[in-house]
Formats: sequence, C-alpha cells, structure tokens
Amino acid sequence: MSLTLKTDGDFETLDKGQYRGTCYRIVDLGTTEQEYEGVKSKKKRLHITFEITNAIEPATNDASMADGRPFAVSHTYTASLFESATLRKHLVSWRGKNFSEEEEAGFDVTKLLGCTANVEVGHTKNGNAKIIGLFKPDGGIEKIATVNEQAMFDLDVYCDEFNGKTSDSTKAMCDVFESLPVWQQGDIEKSFELIAAKEKGDRELGSTSSSAEPEQGLSDLASNDDDDDDKNIEAKIPF
Repeated sequence: MSLTLKTDGDFETLDKGQYRGTCYRIVDLGTTEQEYEGVKSKKKRLHITFEITNAIEPATNDASMADGRPFAVSHTYTASLFESATLRKHLVSWRGKNFSEEEEAGFDVTKLLGCTANVEVGHTKNGNAKIIGLFKPDGGIEKIATVNEQAMFDLDVYCDEFNGKTSDSTKAMCDVFESLPVWQQGDIEKSFELIAAKEKGDRELGSTSSSAEPEQGLSDLASNDDDDDDKNIEAKIPF
C-alpha cells in the first residue's frame, strides 16, 4: 500500500489586468482581533467577490477557466466608510461619486449585489489574484444576472438563529453559511458577534431549565468601524 503525493498543477489564476466583473457575493465575517505591524485591534471585516465577465486590458487575458466557468476574484475589507478605509476608496471610484452624509450614517451594502464594475486585478505575494481597484464602467453601472448565485451572508440574521430568534430568515442564512468556504466559516465562528449570540442562547436555555438561576444580561460588544457627473447619470447608479 502506498500514498503518492504531487503538486496541485490544476489551480488556475486570473492574470493581472482590468476586467469587467459583477458583484455576486458579500460576506459579513464579523468582528475579530486582527494584528498589523505588531498592533492588535478589533476589526469588523467584509468579504466581497466578483464574477469576471470579460477582459478589458489586456483584452487577450482569459476571463474564464479551462472548463468554461468564469473566474472569480475577491477582497477582504475592513467594514468602514472612514476616509482612509480601502472599502470607501474602492466604492467611491466604483460609484464615480463620494458619499453623502446620509449615506455615511448608514450604507446598505446589499445594493452592491448584481452591480457591474471595472475590476483591477493584481497578485498577492503567493501569486493569487486579488482586487486592487474598482472603477465605474463606461456607460455606467448595470444590475445584471450572474452565473454564480448572488448571495449576502448577514451575520446579524445568522446570530438570531442561536439567541432564541429562529425564523425562516435565520434558517435561510444557515444555508448560506453552509455554502461558504471553510476558511470563511472559521472566521465567522471566531467572531465576537457569534460567540456572544451562542453564549446568550446557552444562558437562556439554562434559565428555562433552572428557575433558581436569574437570567444574566449580555454585555454589548462594540465593533471597530475604523479602517483599514451629470444628474441623469447619477440617478442611474444603483448604489
């Protein structure tokens, strides 16, 4: 009996360049402790993925894998609209306009699903494709269908499944969770939000089984939101 190991030569990587893409998946990874240059801090992160439609520059780049499926490329952002945040910079260049005070007070990221963009692709040190810029397409942003199913993983809704607020929405979010890559599931499981929700659920379950123990309150866990042109045209921007 033998075990033969070999390098994975079938992994395909999207070449550097600019492409037309469509946002098809947004994942709220929650708040975890991150370390940068030796400094630890709590960061709420958002993972956004685009499906590639066609190459723009160079136009000869492949937009599809060998089996015909479209390439996908993504970026993990700190969930912040702070001036220096990468997410804000990418959204502003994608929209072609800055955020209003009203939008800064609360911006619904689900509006991004199905929206087209010009996606600038670079490579990590390991040679994997990554988003290094998002820009407004010529002719404006459109809402279109994608080959991959469009989905938003809402951590707040998912947490309700564990703290006594089960509903059809939480069950549906459980299905979305199961469809996520293992590494994303692992990050979500380590988030302060989900840990707190499960602890609250355990306490409430314990309080129903033992009337002698009073229900304990849950301390709020504050997420760290600090980071990481014509009127007619603007009216057509979906977000």
